Amino acid sequence: MLGSRRFPRYPVNLRLRLQLPNGELETTTDEISLAGFSAPCSDLPEVGTSFGFVVHLPDGTLVTGTACAMRLPSAGATGSAGFSCEFAAAQQPLWEAFVQQEQGSGGLWRMLGRYASAGGGQERSLLEKGPLGVLFRAEAPEGHGVVRLHMVGENGEAYRIAFEKHPSEKPEVSAFANAEPKVQEFAKRAVTRVLHHEVFLKRAPHAALESLRLVEMAKGGYGYILQQPGGKLGLMGLHGSELVAIEVDGKSVFPFFDQGELDRIAGDTFRVSAMPPVSEPASVPVLKEERFSEKYVHKKVDSQLRISCTPSQLSEAMDASQRVQTRTYGPRTLRLFPDLWLEVQRASWSSAARGFAVEDGDALCVFVLVGPDAPKVIRLETGDIVFILREG
Repeated sequence: MLGSRRFPRYPVNLRLRLQLPNGELETTTDEISLAGFSAPCSDLPEVGTSFGFVVHLPDGTLVTGTACAMRLPSAGATGSAGFSCEFAAAQQPLWEAFVQQEQGSGGLWRMLGRYASAGGGQERSLLEKGPLGVLFRAEAPEGHGVVRLHMVGENGEAYRIAFEKHPSEKPEVSAFANAEPKVQEFAKRAVTRVLHHEVFLKRAPHAALESLRLVEMAKGGYGYILQQPGGKLGLMGLHGSELVAIEVDGKSVFPFFDQGELDRIAGDTFRVSAMPPVSEPASVPVLKEERFSEKYVHKKVDSQLRISCTPSQLSEAMDASQRVQTRTYGPRTLRLFPDLWLEVQRASWSSAARGFAVEDGDALCVFVLVGPDAPKVIRLETGDIVFILREG
């Protein structure tokens, strides 16, 4: 996000209808915030134009309001338009609660939304397709081959590891030292460290793979410097819901994560503070800067204490769990138990899968974060051997 923005933005794809002056347009949001949203718009209004809109939340709730065009792509360029929005008194709490829930759970719920919208009856990788059916397997940066992508972690574990294992520099002696003077000054003021090499990121499911120079921001968190049309500079923060390229044509690419590091990233699934559910809207928080938690303690997924359990014992453990997140998708309700980690062994698998418990109606599931084809959701089957993992 740009440093001048008042509120953090979150990459969320919601169905959106814009009632433009020359007709209605249906599209999807790219990013949302408490103050507005961005969306691809084939028939652009003029800056300052106001019009009505309807946005569909994942549980089927319709939120209506008035939008105003604030930012449009430059002539001939592709990209999203930015809109500020105003809501009626009855609609405002619905939008606030949803945005706060996105702040608390990030990209994890978006992946589960794809599971729910796909029917959820079959085991499948949640990174295969985005919510609009766009393949996550992408063309390689060189223009050939296939790229393998991986989550970066809700608290930016992939970025932490990249800075831990690879050299970084102060901005005044980094790649920015050869940039034009205003870029040099901006980097000195806004950045503490710059990674030596660029990484390839997908910032949204339908977005192109981008080559970005990671920086550690002076105010906390990770991001990159963006030069906008017209030369204006900004600092774009990374949310923790991006995807990072880890292989091209089967070969590891920078930051060269090994399997242990990928397991660490997979375990980085939840932000520290759970936000209120949609049914309990809160007042507008004062959000000055999007950053990763300084109090983050990595989830231990390699516990030595494994407790075998039956389906009824697993249900009892879910009922006793102190931290539960719930979201409804049409007639289906999913409940997540981020503190209840499981290991599942199945006769047809070459290795066990690990992740946290999920309840999909009457079905008991596991959101697999460690194991082949992770992340994915599996439904427990008769014959599965299930262990509850405890920190030893």
